[in-house]
Amino acid sequence: MKLIKGQNLLLIFQRKMIKKEVYYWPLWFSQILTPGDRQKIKKLLPKLQQAQIYLWQALNIYDDFLDDEAKKENLPIANKYFRRYLEIHYRAGLSNDYYKLFDRIFNNLDNANRKEVLALHLKVKNGKVIIPKRMNLKNKINKNNPEDATHGVISLSKKSLTLALGPLALLSYLGDKSSSPRMKAGLNFFQHALAAKQLSDDSHDWLEDLKKGYISLANAPVLDASQKQKIQIDLKNSSEMAYCLFAEKSAPQLISQIKHQCQQARQEISRISSIENNIILNKIIRPLETACQKAESFRELLVK
Repeated sequence: MKLIKGQNLLLIFQRKMIKKEVYYWPLWFSQILTPGDRQKIKKLLPKLQQAQIYLWQALNIYDDFLDDEAKKENLPIANKYFRRYLEIHYRAGLSNDYYKLFDRIFNNLDNANRKEVLALHLKVKNGKVIIPKRMNLKNKINKNNPEDATHGVISLSKKSLTLALGPLALLSYLGDKSSSPRMKAGLNFFQHALAAKQLSDDSHDWLEDLKKGYISLANAPVLDASQKQKIQIDLKNSSEMAYCLFAEKSAPQLISQIKHQCQQARQEISRISSIENNIILNKIIRPLETACQKAESFRELLVK
């Protein structure tokens, strides 16, 4: 396999969500609804958009604490953002059914954060990656069939699925219960979309995560291959091998799974609206699909 600056492959994958973009999620979601529904939610919509920004800011700061990269003085700021977010949602006067969904999604976030904190980490000594003997990489390896791997991948959305509550609150305000077809489709859409986004982020950060000792679906195949082939990953003196393993083992799985999640997201939106060329797909899903196409083309050159 020929190496052509493997790190360029990383730049093709979509970077993390732009902070300003998340503000528009409730607006974009509203635009796939009927004109009558859009009129009914007109007053609530700006409040939910502002809430999105508050939550986004709070989650970013909290994530910094989980990664041991936060400044202590930022914690009160994050708490302030989160309180404002909660205030908007609880003053919206939505149904008890919605608030049960609200609590369940935040409980899932808490559990995901707890799991992340307690997870085993790699040891990196002088650039050499050491895999603990009791570490099981099997749960981090995607199967060949994206359908088989979907359940595990969907769990990636738990860290950011709270951001879907703004758009879903619009449906609740219109009278949809959590068991309604539209609410289920809306929740499923964001699960697939956010799982795809997380895979894309992990694809971009796979090497940085490896250096920090973090294991993700993006770098686990690299580690698994290095174990099977008895290759010592040395990020300081011979990082080219890690790039080669990423291009050969990780990239095909990641591209396949991201494409699958995007396809599933499109199917779920079609259950709410028959508009094919709608803004929420164009803004959230299409950039991921485009990134996959570019990554596939580049990988073909890389492995020739």
